[in-house]
Amino acid sequence: MNKFKTFIILLVSFILQTTIFSKIDIFGANVNLLLPAIVAISQVLASKTATYGALFVGLLEDFLFTNFIGVRALSYFLLGSFVASDSFRFGKSKVTGFILTIIASIFNFLLLSLIYYILTRQSGFFNYIPLPLVVESLLNGLIYLIYILIVKKIMYIPTYRM
Repeated sequence: MNKFKTFIILLVSFILQTTIFSKIDIFGANVNLLLPAIVAISQVLASKTATYGALFVGLLEDFLFTNFIGVRALSYFLLGSFVASDSFRFGKSKVTGFILTIIASIFNFLLLSLIYYILTRQSGFFNYIPLPLVVESLLNGLIYLIYILIVKKIMYIPTYRM
């Protein structure tokens, strides 16, 4: 059931991102609803559900809006698998998720800029740094706080008692 709920959360986030939030410009930055959703879901659920959900949404975004298939899917997949991995043992607190969302926003920008620069030899890297990147990262962090409340409210998280 959590897989279906994850799919619904990511699909609704994708629809809101592409229809409403891509048009809102705050100090040159656009909020990316998918990054905080991926971080929140990756913190709460198992790694397979989070990473494959992130991969699916990334591929959907690539097919619909970009020239190169798989770039955003790779970025979202790496972020989801990094946050959900057991080898790093991130805390499940809101502060840790907020910081991870800010780092994920910066990592996503740098990875996408690097890949697009390699593929097209055109760089928009210096046009976007530093204020819009900082604003976007902070806005994504604030959106994360909303997502973590939603995810914890609707997802079934088993508790084990001894």
